[in-house]
Amino acid sequence: MQKVVLIEAQIKLYRFPFYEQLYSALRADNIELKVGYSDPANVEAGKKDTCDLPLKYGMKVKGYWLVQGKLLFQSLFETAMSADLVVIDQGNKFLLNHVLLPLSRIGMKRIAFWGLGKNCQDSQLGLSEWYRRKTLNWVSWWFAYTKGTASYLVENGVHSSKITAVENAVDTRQIRKHIEGIQLEQKAALRHRLGIPLSAPVGIFCGALSKVKSIPVLIDTGKLIRAQIPDFHLILVGGGPEESSVRASVQGIPWIYLMGPRLGKAKSELLAISDALLMPGAVGLVILDAFAAGLPLLSTRLKTHGPEMEYLEEGINGLISEPSAPAFADMATSVLLNRDGLDRLKVGARASGEKYTIENMVANFREGIHQCLGSSALPSIARVLQRE
Repeated sequence: MQKVVLIEAQIKLYRFPFYEQLYSALRADNIELKVGYSDPANVEAGKKDTCDLPLKYGMKVKGYWLVQGKLLFQSLFETAMSADLVVIDQGNKFLLNHVLLPLSRIGMKRIAFWGLGKNCQDSQLGLSEWYRRKTLNWVSWWFAYTKGTASYLVENGVHSSKITAVENAVDTRQIRKHIEGIQLEQKAALRHRLGIPLSAPVGIFCGALSKVKSIPVLIDTGKLIRAQIPDFHLILVGGGPEESSVRASVQGIPWIYLMGPRLGKAKSELLAISDALLMPGAVGLVILDAFAAGLPLLSTRLKTHGPEMEYLEEGINGLISEPSAPAFADMATSVLLNRDGLDRLKVGARASGEKYTIENMVANFREGIHQCLGSSALPSIARVLQRE
């Protein structure tokens, strides 16, 4: 049995379904998966968005955060050296990487990167970024977040034959299931409780209340939309460091609803009574929540978007404007007033929700592992999961 070890700093809750399915898929292929990880650093622990993995494949070790949390040491060297393939995060903070990468470079160890390729937060070519780019081609394989990541890697000298675009995703099955089960009467009742008329257009924001999400622009946008559409309502779902200032800025505005964090069915119900996801700031995996709910994404052109922003097809499943409240409001107003056009975008969003799924991500990752290990043709991922 071949052994694959995947190393993470910590396990985010949204990643749990991915590891569960990947473990089952690889076990059916007679490949053992182990995932090494540690408790989150203090700054991350406060978010309360991490979890532990089952002992059957999870390997939790103590993590030592050094230099004010900039470097992480995990005692996983022996585990890595015993594996046929080690998948590591493309991050300079992992001290173990700086031991494994030279071994990969000289052909002594099969190492794969899983990451973004490009560092969107640091465009300056300092020592850290220079090293990051220098080591792009030191690995045996690349698990690129998206096709755009794969293109960046090819442009920077990584051969396309050793890249798998995994199409990064989260498990949105529960959102789809909850929304499909919500009846018209339940939607009407929720709107009534909030004070939203049945026919009123509703925009919704889902995400952290932080500076990168451009909440002030969103609130200004809402006011401009409301001036053109008097019965427009705006729902804000999420919490974060800017919550107190956001609360103060929307106080006394009856058509803006600051709902706080919502998960599961409670979040799905709010998505179900909305018409579009309004995200003027940085967009990441939340785009998949929108598609799962059959909502188009309306956003702006920014360099701070996550790679998942590639999933937006303008005019098909969403729209994008210049990054200003007037431009964003004009676009959103036009969409909300054109019910036929809005319905077409909703259809496109639902179709995208069927495309970018956790099942497809697992299938892509599994195929990349087999290709890297030199395995033969694979049965379909559906058949593998059915056997489980």
